[in-house]
Amino acid sequence: MTHPLAGEHIGQQFEALSLCDTALRGAIFEGCTFTACRLEGCALLDCRFVDCSFEGCDLVDVALTGSAMTGVELIGGRAMGVDWSSLRTLMLELSFVGVRMDYASFSGLPLQGVEFRDCALREAQFQDCDLSRASFPGSDLTGARLQGCTLIAADLSGARGLDLHAASCTLRGTKVELGTAVLLLAQLGVECPELGG
Repeated sequence: MTHPLAGEHIGQQFEALSLCDTALRGAIFEGCTFTACRLEGCALLDCRFVDCSFEGCDLVDVALTGSAMTGVELIGGRAMGVDWSSLRTLMLELSFVGVRMDYASFSGLPLQGVEFRDCALREAQFQDCDLSRASFPGSDLTGARLQGCTLIAADLSGARGLDLHAASCTLRGTKVELGTAVLLLAQLGVECPELGG
C-alpha cells in the first residue's frame, strides 16, 4: 500500500499532520511548511527536504536514514534523540531555533555555518564534526560531547554548559567566553597568572 505522502510535494503546507510510528520512503518536499505536526518515531527513509520549515513540530526519535536536507529550518518543537548523522548528504544552510534536541547525534557531520539558537542540546554528540562558522547563541550544551571537532571561526560565546576537549579539536578564530577560555588553557597546560591560573 502506498503511503499518502509518497511522491513529490512543492510549496505545500502541512498543519497538525500525524505520522507517528509510520514509515515514508522516497518522498520529496520542496518549499514546504510543516506546522505543529507529530512525527514521533516516524521513519523518513531516502526522503529529500529542500527549503522546508518545521514549526513547533514533534520529531522525537525520527529516523532519517538515507534522507537529505538542504535549507531546512526547525523552529520550536522537539527533536530529541534524533540521529542526524544518518543523513546521506551534507546538511547545508540549516538552522535550529528554540528546538529541544537533547540526546541528538551529529557525529561526523559537516555542519559548517549551521546555527543552533536557543536550543537545548544536553547530552548531544558532536564527535568529529566540522563546526566551522557554526554558532550556538543561547543554547544549552550541558553534557554535550564536542571532541575531535573542527571549530574554525565557530561562535561558542553564547553557549551554556560547554565542555570542549581542546586538545582534540581544531581551534582557530573560535569565539568563547572568558571562563571557557581559562578552562581551555588549563586543558592545554597553559598557565596565565593574571587569570588566576
